[in-house]
Amino acid sequence: MRKLRILIISLTVFLAFLLIGSWWKKDIVASQLVNLFAGEVVIQKLSGLELSFRQVSIRQVQLKSNRGSSLVLDDVNIIYPFHIIYDRDNTQKIELSITRLTRHAGKEPQSVVPAPPQSNPSKESTLSLDGFTRNIVRYMPGKVSVKQILLDNSFEAGPLNITRRDNTITLESPYKTSRLNELHLSLQASLSSAKIGLDTEIYSIPSEILSQAKVNLIKEGEEEWKFNARATVNLEAVTPILDAVQLTTGLATDGLTASGQVVMNASSYIPDNIISFPNYQHILLQFETENLKASIPFKPINSKVEARLSTDSPIEVKLKSLIPFIPGAITGSGTIDASLTGNASHKQSLLDLNFEAASSANVPKLQLQGSIFLAATEPLLNSQLWHKYVPSLSISNPKGKVGFQSAVLLHPLGTPTPGENWIDEFHFIFLPESQFRFDTVLSDLPENAPLHSTGLSQSQVQVEVRKKIKVLGKNSSPKHIKTEIIEGAVTANLQAKESSTVILTQINEIQCQISNLAKCDLEITAKAPKLADKISGVTLANLDSSGKLHIKKDSNTQILQLTQIKATAEEIKGKEFQVKMAKLGIPVINCKIAQLTTDCKSKLWNNTFENLASEYFAFSGDINLSNINLKITQGAIELNSNFVGKDLEIQTPENYSAKASLKGAFSLQGDKIEGNSQLIVGSIKVDSDWQHNMELATGTIHFSIPEVIFDPQHNLRQAIHGLPVDIVSGKLSAKGTASWPQQPQDILRLSLNNIAAVYKDSFATGVEGDVLIKAADGHWVTPKPQSLSIQSIDAGLPLENIHFSLSLDKNQNLILRNLSADFLNGKVTTEALVWNLANEERSSTLYAQDVSLEQLALETESENFKASGRLNLTIPITTGPDGITVKNGHLEALKPGGRLRYYGAFSPQMLADNPQLKLIANALEDYDFRSLEGSMEYPPNGDLQLRLKLVGRSESVDSERDLVINLNLENNIPAMLRSLQASRDLTEALEMRLDQ
Repeated sequence: MRKLRILIISLTVFLAFLLIGSWWKKDIVASQLVNLFAGEVVIQKLSGLELSFRQVSIRQVQLKSNRGSSLVLDDVNIIYPFHIIYDRDNTQKIELSITRLTRHAGKEPQSVVPAPPQSNPSKESTLSLDGFTRNIVRYMPGKVSVKQILLDNSFEAGPLNITRRDNTITLESPYKTSRLNELHLSLQASLSSAKIGLDTEIYSIPSEILSQAKVNLIKEGEEEWKFNARATVNLEAVTPILDAVQLTTGLATDGLTASGQVVMNASSYIPDNIISFPNYQHILLQFETENLKASIPFKPINSKVEARLSTDSPIEVKLKSLIPFIPGAITGSGTIDASLTGNASHKQSLLDLNFEAASSANVPKLQLQGSIFLAATEPLLNSQLWHKYVPSLSISNPKGKVGFQSAVLLHPLGTPTPGENWIDEFHFIFLPESQFRFDTVLSDLPENAPLHSTGLSQSQVQVEVRKKIKVLGKNSSPKHIKTEIIEGAVTANLQAKESSTVILTQINEIQCQISNLAKCDLEITAKAPKLADKISGVTLANLDSSGKLHIKKDSNTQILQLTQIKATAEEIKGKEFQVKMAKLGIPVINCKIAQLTTDCKSKLWNNTFENLASEYFAFSGDINLSNINLKITQGAIELNSNFVGKDLEIQTPENYSAKASLKGAFSLQGDKIEGNSQLIVGSIKVDSDWQHNMELATGTIHFSIPEVIFDPQHNLRQAIHGLPVDIVSGKLSAKGTASWPQQPQDILRLSLNNIAAVYKDSFATGVEGDVLIKAADGHWVTPKPQSLSIQSIDAGLPLENIHFSLSLDKNQNLILRNLSADFLNGKVTTEALVWNLANEERSSTLYAQDVSLEQLALETESENFKASGRLNLTIPITTGPDGITVKNGHLEALKPGGRLRYYGAFSPQMLADNPQLKLIANALEDYDFRSLEGSMEYPPNGDLQLRLKLVGRSESVDSERDLVINLNLENNIPAMLRSLQASRDLTEALEMRLDQ
């Protein structure tokens, strides 16, 4: 009872505020009433008490709530206070006056109220409306006055005067507002056991009514009241009172402001126990306004949302039951405009919305249409809230708008709502021509990430809805709505800020189902006029791709299936290669994405290159991948695939070309790639296995060429076109290892068996031997001399039975040691014939013995030259940048000499004016020499120069006397050899040699 008396005193002071506040925030009032009756306010201090039978005076009373706020009452006077104890029927004589009432908010301390006893869960809480009104009438003083009210320095009112005459209560109080200055609150309540009536007015001075409310409750039966209310509220006038109520209850508005006029009607059948919500029946709520404005602080982004509401027709909600929720009717229409104001007080329009609620065939339907303006979202995108949840993505400079339509079908009227879903169906449409753009920055990306290396980590994004995107939802089970997207098309353009990369994307035929297991089907096309990767240096021009994407996602994994993938690139250019018109075709890719791993598989990738060129070769054709497996685990990549190349056309800068096929397999793990392959060119097969480290640019290849059999129908030039050398007969095989950079284990083995080769109009037959070269100190060398033999070499003059040992040293000297060969029935020998592969100058000496002049005449088939006799030659050879040259060579005839028949050595014009020359010409036509000796020079121009001295006799001049002839001859050896080559049929000569 003591608790109730204290509560009655407090309640008397705040009754007016609670009643007015009930029109707007009933939930706050209800919770406050519960808190009051639960005893959450206690007397903390009482001072200056003067007590008499007729009057009690208290200088100050301090009340404390368990929320930490304090209430101070100064100069409290109570007349006839003891009537509340012994004469409860005369409590109307009690008068309460307070000079000042002050509330101070504070931090929430630990509650000073003892913990309430444990309640019986089976016993329902009650708050009887009948009992509540009877207690007010019984215990409320006849007069209450508060001269001044101050609440947290934000609300000021007074003098407050409350009077009670039996069951009639009146309240009068002025209060102040920031915009409307001083207003006046007037309330009259009539409380009886059968009827409760409240009339409230707020008016300015002079008496212009700004807000008014009328509430009637009529008791119908023992446990039910009929509730009716109507209110016309000016929110600017009411807001200070509502703030005061919220301050008292500890539920501050945190800067919420509102303006405009609202007209509200409400009716319901309510239980006498007003907190028994399942017994609320036939509830009607009606609301209309012309221009309601509200400003709502949004602290996470340091901004305010300003909203404006206007109703075209009243918003009316009828409920048959509150718990369970059974709607009866929902109608009304209007518009909502919202804007966002940031720190700079710059207002941006955020939302423009039209809505209409109606019921058709007993089904409530809410229709929406409006636009969202992206520029207003910038404060959110720049806020700490955004960076907290999306730290690696920054979005700035949003522009444009998104138009939408929506319709929501609620659960049929008059039936309980299943579970927690009020919604039976809905559709939401993003309208065509919705356009927006923004700038993005992706941070925390690895340096080699594709988005970073292509410049797309900083991009401008433009999006347009080309075909309406329709989202449908349907209540499929309690607490679950099945959602799907059944159509739509979007274009998105990405322009990199720090590179020339541009990507144009279209998403068509969107089909999605969103439930516990989400599914989506999309058609995607993407074009990139230019795509540049600054790390690899690769640039793609005019990339055009398309495909279909199927997405399936559950709680743990995501399944992606890409089908009908097609892509073309007009040009792909890298640091060391260039591709013209590349085409890619992939029937299906299946990917499974889990939390830490991504696993993709595909049976076939078709790749076509019109031309792929590098410094070393160019090729065109198809290279197809099969059985592709890609796995990514925490950023580590594993890729395995087989490959087949068909109709490959390969060409080198020297214009060598070949048609080839290729097959093999490879695997990629991180930066390491390895594999095996077989390249087939004509009758030549090259088998290899290899590995390469992309980060270190190191690798190794092991290769072998199984024995190749050449014949005229399967020669080398049929396999590789444009070669200066052709192998037309014999067998060849090879194997080896090569590394980059070169390693000591690198080796090449070449086996030649009876090879016949053709070079231009020259040929060699019977090439036999094995060649082994190894790597040493960055060079290729032969570990020991390699024995080789050649049956014949015919460059116009035959060289036969050639034998030598081949060496290659670290100075790149190619040495033919112990060379011997048959030449014109004589012998050619040398200890070492040296050629430097770096084109440095080297010297060697070649010896020719017992060379037959008669055989020379036969081989040259000269009609004006006949000879006999034999020669020895010493030929100092120099090789180098000038090719092959000879200086100070020497030749001499073997005894007993020989015979010359040289006709037409000089032209008739030369002989006509030189009798001595005529004598020599006549002598050479029939000349027997005893000695022939001279020197030879062979300069870079190929003109062989012979300075000869002949001693002998000529029958046509003087057979009894020696004739000494000094003869200088000059002949261009390359021209002579070409003439000799032209004089014979190469094919016949080669076949003849092969038959031997």
